[in-house]
Amino acid sequence: MVLIADVGGMSGIANTLQSVSVPPDVIEEIIKILQQESTSLEAGSFNEVPATWFGARFSGQNLGNHTKLAHSYLSNSVLEAVASLQSTGDAIEQFDKELESADADSQAATAALLNRTQQAVDQLDDNRLTPPAVPTQESSP
Repeated sequence: MVLIADVGGMSGIANTLQSVSVPPDVIEEIIKILQQESTSLEAGSFNEVPATWFGARFSGQNLGNHTKLAHSYLSNSVLEAVASLQSTGDAIEQFDKELESADADSQAATAALLNRTQQAVDQLDDNRLTPPAVPTQESSP
């Protein structure tokens, strides 16, 4: 089970949500809900429902047990979703860094290629930098 502390606490959750462009008012609402329910989520008891609420018969008790299991899975899923958002945010930041690095490498390679091309042209022109010849117009007979 993933705990809120595993994802950096409430500030870690807020930072993760901000990094994936969740609107601030939605972040506040999520944090408010998590703060209210964090103790029960971390304790593994999410709105415990006694099996007897559905009756004393086997089917009622069975439904109560399944409800308790469903709540347990839900509490785990919420925390895992937060952890996934955090890892997604980290992956997006890493991708951004790699993209910037690739752009810088590409720009440097292009500049080097242009420099070598200019040097080759200058050598072919014997470094005279002669302007291109202008075609002459032939006179008509």
